[in-house]
Amino acid sequence: MPMPTHALLCSKQLLGGLYVNEEEQHSVFPLKHTDVYAKITGHLSRVEVTQTFENPFSQPLEAVYIFPLPDEAAVDQMEIKLSDRIIEGNIKKREDAQTIYEQACSQGRSAGLLEQERDNIFTQSLAHIKPGEQIEVTLRYTDQLQFQGGNYEFVFPMVVGPRFIPGTPIDESGDTDFVPDASRITPPLIPPDIRSGHDIGVTVEIDAGVAITEIYSTSHQINIEQLNIEQQGAILRVKLSQEDTIPNKDLILRYGIAKEQTQTTLLTHSDQRGNHFAVYLIPALDYSTDEIVPKDVVFVIDTSGSQMGDPLLKSQELMRRFINGLNPKDTFTIIDVSDTATQLSAKPLSNTPQNCRKAINYINQLKANGGTYLLKGIRNLLNLPAAPEGRLRSIVLLSDGYISNENQVLAEVQQQLKPGNRIYSFGVGSSPNRFLLNRLAEIGRGIARIVRQDEPTEAVAEQFLRQINNPVLTNIHVTWEGLGEAIIYPNPTPDLFTQQPLVICGRISPIQEFQA
Repeated sequence: MPMPTHALLCSKQLLGGLYVNEEEQHSVFPLKHTDVYAKITGHLSRVEVTQTFENPFSQPLEAVYIFPLPDEAAVDQMEIKLSDRIIEGNIKKREDAQTIYEQACSQGRSAGLLEQERDNIFTQSLAHIKPGEQIEVTLRYTDQLQFQGGNYEFVFPMVVGPRFIPGTPIDESGDTDFVPDASRITPPLIPPDIRSGHDIGVTVEIDAGVAITEIYSTSHQINIEQLNIEQQGAILRVKLSQEDTIPNKDLILRYGIAKEQTQTTLLTHSDQRGNHFAVYLIPALDYSTDEIVPKDVVFVIDTSGSQMGDPLLKSQELMRRFINGLNPKDTFTIIDVSDTATQLSAKPLSNTPQNCRKAINYINQLKANGGTYLLKGIRNLLNLPAAPEGRLRSIVLLSDGYISNENQVLAEVQQQLKPGNRIYSFGVGSSPNRFLLNRLAEIGRGIARIVRQDEPTEAVAEQFLRQINNPVLTNIHVTWEGLGEAIIYPNPTPDLFTQQPLVICGRISPIQEFQA
């Protein structure tokens, strides 16, 4: 006898696909179709994924489908189309959503449940699909494109790859004592010489605001169409080529926008919420040494007791890599902070082999003890004069931020940080004070980065040097001189570096006709 469809959820037999239970065996077949429409504007993508399910059997079924999305995607909408009805999803706590879904299952009502199993793995469950019924589930999310070497990269994952599941099985679902939810991240494997049946259509429209120099995919054959031939900044439409009959792998799409000179462009959008704009400063492909703004770098390292052990070792390793990666015209010094604030040198040191060895010896002898009197180190920084003309002072803070007087620290930085001085904060430890570190970087026109204790320092240091080591345009000021009141973010405006476009966003109110 077939079990009720809600038993599939309760017994945790969650593989990918649609199910019918016959003699306690689950038959698996893939969803009918997936349609993807992505609209890229500047560095942001808005993606709509529509999954079509259909029940070819003679009894109601539950559909359970495991699928991937980008790990930093922000999913904000879900809707289910049943015949002529559209049901919009609501965001709830996981336990509450599961309870509502199980109740619908037990009552034989149609319902949908979207759950995030990992940062990049989701499970879509649909209850009570009637015989012959077709259901469309649409998800919408926003994601940010990566930029490297003058190219933007758009990725749409199409496969949840098989994962090694360690531990001892605890039931027949595949769950283990090490991975108790293994069944929720393990879709059925399909032989590589058989077409998966997960038919997918992908359309990507790109409005970069500037001319695209080249566009290609490293994973699929694509067709490219230009939509606005008469305009300078072409809008391109990209589709999977029909010859690509088995696109069962991640789609990787890259397109170049950087040229020989620094570029600027403006993108606008108007809706009921107001008039919005984004100004992009796009770095050139290459800059001469003379075009790179030299830096006076002040490293501030937290050596309080909370940094004892792995956090201090991680900070020391990062510091050594940072010192060795500075540019020839840069200078540096080091301040370590606990009960007191001491420093390597009262004056900035030139970036010479001798001074680098001196700095690394100083870093190696640091010990963690005492309280986190971070304000003492911050006040030392605030007493530094403004950066000399033509130079940038980069303050690099490594700390867990475990202090209780955050507001006092932030207020003094807000009031006293001098022009040309920047703050870049690195949170080191198992659970750093993200609020303090993020806010310091925002006030200081820099960036914040959280460094996990298990994260390789080489990759962190490389990213740091790539992001902030080569400034080419500094002390940028943005003002609005048009009608209405403009809210501009970020404020104050960060600097432009060689490896990343600078994006300045704004909203203008009251609502009125917008002219760029």
